[in-house]
Amino acid sequence: MTTYKPEELLKKLNKRDSLQERIILVYGEDSYYRQRINSAIANFVYGDTPEEDREITVFEKDTNLGELEGVINSYPFFSGSSLVVLKDEKLLGKAESENVKKQQERLGKILSDIPEYCTVFISAVKLDGRTKFAKDLIKQAAACSCEPIKVYNLGDWLNEKAEELGGSLDRNAQECIMEYLEPLEVAPLQLLEQELEKLAVYAGERKRWTQKDVEEIFASLPEVGSFALSNAVAEHKLIAALEILAAEEKKGTAIIKLCGGLMFQLRKMLQIKELQEEHYNPKQIGEAMGIRFSGILNRNIAQCRKFTYGELQDALLAMAQLNIDLRSGGRQYSKLKEILVRLLNPRG
Repeated sequence: MTTYKPEELLKKLNKRDSLQERIILVYGEDSYYRQRINSAIANFVYGDTPEEDREITVFEKDTNLGELEGVINSYPFFSGSSLVVLKDEKLLGKAESENVKKQQERLGKILSDIPEYCTVFISAVKLDGRTKFAKDLIKQAAACSCEPIKVYNLGDWLNEKAEELGGSLDRNAQECIMEYLEPLEVAPLQLLEQELEKLAVYAGERKRWTQKDVEEIFASLPEVGSFALSNAVAEHKLIAALEILAAEEKKGTAIIKLCGGLMFQLRKMLQIKELQEEHYNPKQIGEAMGIRFSGILNRNIAQCRKFTYGELQDALLAMAQLNIDLRSGGRQYSKLKEILVRLLNPRG
């Protein structure tokens, strides 16, 4: 058994490094890496072999195990290598019936003896690691778990991707990206890769990328508009918040996206207030809230000083009511404007 991180396996496949195992197993809910690995498999097995000479058989649904076994054990005539791709989620997932359990038992026996000329690539979104079938499969495969990356764990991925593109992100640039994405639980890796590629082109020969570069390139992302509004609110800047709100309305941005970002921001500020009342120090607050960067944490704490607990709570309740009212249509943007004015109107 050999286990790989997604990037490690990709590098081996792209370099065509040999693998001891005849089975390559990729599983997990992150489609970004599963798709990239899937795209690299054929070239890993066949190299420069013309496509017409590549013997690739794909099983995606209602797999006939007899046919699968026959393909695995049939010697390839044209290239000396065969590739079998198995993506049947019903067969590979949780054994919810006795029939599927029996099929998995038979599949396990088939996969226990793969001839040296055959590579079996298995891709599964949900592999039940508690089952004997899954445990045995992982043991005999070059296995790679592809789980979504949480936004707060995105730092290493950003650095690696920037390095691949010939550049690097300074600390402020990295923090800026992570703040944009903070309301999201899972990082949208495909989208981020596209934006970083644009950033590399924009920076040209300059290899150190700054926060200003990020702001220029990422400005069109829907998350950025929501972040800009939430940040203006957190900084207690009424005019800026109203200008951003008007611009988003003109662009036709769905108000639910803006509301989601604002509610996330208000909840975060309330949580900081609550932790401060319990005498948590900044380090403890960061640990409790999963804020890894001291710059982001210090800025969040400073923003909270601009509000009372009651003001934040009232605004959050008003936002919750607005979300309920969104179903009936009506004065959506104007209601949000009223909430912001009440929250940010300068105190007398």
